Amino acid sequence: MRLFSLLYGVVVRNVDRRVPAPLRPFWTSPTGPQTVFFWGPVFKWSVVLAGLGDVLNRQPHLISKKQTLVLALSGVLWSRWSMVIRPRNYNYMACNAVMSASQVVLLWRSISNDLVKVWQDFRSPRGVEPNSTVPLSKQDH
Repeated sequence: MRLFSLLYGVVVRNVDRRVPAPLRPFWTSPTGPQTVFFWGPVFKWSVVLAGLGDVLNRQPHLISKKQTLVLALSGVLWSRWSMVIRPRNYNYMACNAVMSASQVVLLWRSISNDLVKVWQDFRSPRGVEPNSTVPLSKQDH
């Protein structure tokens, strides 16, 4: 691990000399690229993008309600935490807020899919397939 720290220090010192003046406030900010407060959220966005991919592609019956609920609540919790800590980390807050929102959409899709199935089961007569060609009067006898 010491090797990575040394390598990171060399990269930061070399880039520091080349940062243009308009970007210098961002570069030297407490949540800028020289700190973990920048790189943590940058890499967490990959988790968020995976969740957004699930929103677009995952079939509702494959969505885990427990996992989705935990991720949604985790996003709310860490969004709040990012505004309490110093320095405030708006990138981290946005990352967690988007994660929470995407998980709420997934949870809604899963629950609504289950409700549609329950409604279809409730509406169909017991023991009869919805596309059955046998008249109901013959099934009763």
